[in-house]
Amino acid sequence: MKSRILLSGIALSLSLTVCAQENPTLENQIKNYTVKIDSIVMHEKSAMNKELDEIDLRFKEGEISDAEKKSRRFEIAQRYEKSINEKVDAKKNELEEVIRGTVKNSVMQSDDERSSLVVSAADKSLITLRAGKKNKHPKDLLKTWGFLGSVGYLNLTNDSAPFNFFNDSSEIRFGQSESASNIMKFERQIGKFTSPVFVHFGLGVRSDSYILEKSKVFAQKNNQLFISPFSSGQLKYSSLKAEYIEAPLDISFVLNPKYIDYEGERYLDATKSQLRIGFGIYGDIKIGNRIRYKYSNEVSSKNVMIQRVEDGLSPFLFGAKLSFGYGGFNFYLKKDITPVFDGNAQLNNKHGLQVGIELLSFIF
Repeated sequence: MKSRILLSGIALSLSLTVCAQENPTLENQIKNYTVKIDSIVMHEKSAMNKELDEIDLRFKEGEISDAEKKSRRFEIAQRYEKSINEKVDAKKNELEEVIRGTVKNSVMQSDDERSSLVVSAADKSLITLRAGKKNKHPKDLLKTWGFLGSVGYLNLTNDSAPFNFFNDSSEIRFGQSESASNIMKFERQIGKFTSPVFVHFGLGVRSDSYILEKSKVFAQKNNQLFISPFSSGQLKYSSLKAEYIEAPLDISFVLNPKYIDYEGERYLDATKSQLRIGFGIYGDIKIGNRIRYKYSNEVSSKNVMIQRVEDGLSPFLFGAKLSFGYGGFNFYLKKDITPVFDGNAQLNNKHGLQVGIELLSFIF
């Protein structure tokens, strides 16, 4: 299922870069927007799961065939996907009205008050676009929010080797499997204006892609998910993709604090390159998944198979994160403490592990 929620999040982040004013009202509106979106997804998923459970029960009691069960499950998933997209679009329209009002107010400001959009290396990602007043008060730089995009290499591990990226028995291809995320994140300083401690929290979308060897595909049968050799032609590409709503919470420490005096007050200088270390946790709710592979045979060279994963993926994830960075370079290690794949998956390795870099951020 290719969720339009992911596209909406990306489009929203790009739209907000034109907002020239750091506006508390806009920040509150966006917080409310994310809460509403999360509520919509949770409510619709709950209702959908009830209908899916009823279909599974009827199948177990022999009232419907396996083919009819799969057909009805697909129809239910399609119906709820359409419902979620329609409700998300309605809420997005409400937020766009607020954005347009913010842009109008920005245009009417004086040159000194008008925002600028600049690229900076002294922030929390490789490329940082900072929108805001040209001459910000030092305390305003210590209380920010924005959108953060990151990407990392992904692997699967087991309990006996939880941090082994090069596990020989791993079923997926490390170096080609990846995880990408787009998070709306808030940063707040803890303590006085000279404190080197910050808390980060937010909400966004995570997308994981597990790539298999060229001769293998993900398959499912009798409520079991497994990896199978491919024998129906020449396999070109094989993957399993899962999407999640992710809510992170991090604590970071500035290890080389530098200060600035302004109007008789001392502040941590956020304009300087900072050496940071961070620790965090995150929770994920699965909102989509699919198996996809492309192959050629005597009939066609462009055969594509796309199938929704029925069983084998955990609906919720909980994990921990360690990050380390300087200036615009911020690397991280994320470990899914709960298994990505549940008891219906015939895999040796079920826990996610990734190493990555935060690439792009829009800071307000």
